[in-house]
Amino acid sequence: MSQTFSHEQHYARAARRHYEDATYLHDDARLPNADHHYGFAVECALKSLLLRYLSATMAPLKPGGKPSLWPWTPGASGKPQKYGHLPEIWSDVAMLVRGRSGSTLAAVLTSTDPFATWDVADRYHGAPSLSTHTMKERKEAAIRILTLHEQAIITGILR
Repeated sequence: MSQTFSHEQHYARAARRHYEDATYLHDDARLPNADHHYGFAVECALKSLLLRYLSATMAPLKPGGKPSLWPWTPGASGKPQKYGHLPEIWSDVAMLVRGRSGSTLAAVLTSTDPFATWDVADRYHGAPSLSTHTMKERKEAAIRILTLHEQAIITGILR
């Protein structure tokens, strides 16, 4: 019997899966692919948090339409604010958690963004200028974000 998961559960499971793949690849010195999976792990964890705690939805963007492909919130101008890939989602979530519950997450996201130069398109050609320092920062950021994500799931509170 197949189990049905919510969007936030799918993102949570994907975050863990990408992180585990990143760790495996990192341990095998396959750094460009490890880096990419660390980025996807963070992106998926942030999307899960958006849906669980920050009023984002996957509802259709138009009445009667198909569910959205990305989490979104109503924008100030009435136009939906969509949350896609890194590095934009990092700063978007940082803006949402300021002044709300989630001060620990806000502190992580408002510190230096190790994914500022991360690009989803690197899956095609790798990150040619990936330094060991950048790799270390991204791995550590992924660990922090996934830890906060898992704590939020366990406690029901975004810290």
